[in-house]
Amino acid sequence: MDAPIIVAGAGPGGLAAGVALARVGRPVLVLERAPQLRVAGAALTIQINAMQMLSALGLDGAVREAGEVIVSGRIDTHRGRSMATLALGEAAARLGQSSVAIHRAALSKILASALPERAIRFDAELVGFEDDGEGVQVRLASGEALRGSALIGADGIHSRVRAALLGEEAPRYAGYTCWRGISALPRPRGAGVVGQLWGPGIRFGFAPIGPEATYWFATQNAARGGEDGGDVRAELRERFEGFASPVAELLEATPVESILRNDIIDRPPASKWVRGRAALLGDAAHAMTPNMGQGACQAIEDAVALAEQLSAAASVEAGLLGYESARVERARRFVNRSWRTGAVVQSSNPLVCGMRNLRAGLSSDASLMAGMMWAWEVDAPQLRAS
Repeated sequence: MDAPIIVAGAGPGGLAAGVALARVGRPVLVLERAPQLRVAGAALTIQINAMQMLSALGLDGAVREAGEVIVSGRIDTHRGRSMATLALGEAAARLGQSSVAIHRAALSKILASALPERAIRFDAELVGFEDDGEGVQVRLASGEALRGSALIGADGIHSRVRAALLGEEAPRYAGYTCWRGISALPRPRGAGVVGQLWGPGIRFGFAPIGPEATYWFATQNAARGGEDGGDVRAELRERFEGFASPVAELLEATPVESILRNDIIDRPPASKWVRGRAALLGDAAHAMTPNMGQGACQAIEDAVALAEQLSAAASVEAGLLGYESARVERARRFVNRSWRTGAVVQSSNPLVCGMRNLRAGLSSDASLMAGMMWAWEVDAPQLRAS
């Protein structure tokens, strides 16, 4: 039996890569340094483009069932004045998929359950690897060595595989920090309705993830490395005082111990993701700010493209280079647009905020949809056993 393709990291991208590679007949082994599937991150939005990829893996139905189909969105000022709405039914009808908001743990469970038996190992931290031209030798923190036909670094923004391929480089800070949580307040504006409220240098967003819970995030311009005091929920209530409903209600219905805080960072786009038999995927390749909600979506696109290219190529090296060629420019566009969007939406400059709000208020539903269709329209993948 051929040596497996080793995937480092069991986030959405790594798990999806394992499933996709198995679908095209490649033996695969996913390594996760944690003792179990990680559930940090609260929730994710799986947009239409990623749902198309999951459809190719036969998992779109399970994701819809486990999450909440998004039917519309609204952007308000922080005082509650509506600026823009987006009815998503037309896009769903045209493209045959809907966006879905889902708890990260639920998505991980769906992807992991679709892996072949014994295709994932926990407590398996990659600390190094060598590519000898015929395969890769992966070293684990335990001292164990594993042999693979290729190595896919899906090990996140602080990827060790990336550091080996591209060199050590600190991520760049976007200038704002983010709190996230899951509230027991269900569907604050109705089933499938997501929303954001924009203030000067501060923002709050939410999305129901089922009939009993709502995911929310809160961002504010801040110095890097800040920490919360003893009662983070009380601090957030103070920070977001004066914000319109449902901000206070969502915070009040969130267990304080479950609230997460992370500075928002990304990496400038890289033009090379591949060297020999090693390649990068997801945040390891193209970490982006969350302003377009496409981080996990692009990782899932990577996963399917990787399997598609490897199934058609004459060699592993050629397949990895084909994957890089197919994905680099599209991912670059998302990284750059997400960064620019954050710079505008998080601005505290009164003039910029006024122009931002005016532009949002003048945008029609059709123009907003047209602005997203480039992201959502993707070619149907051709997955076939190699």
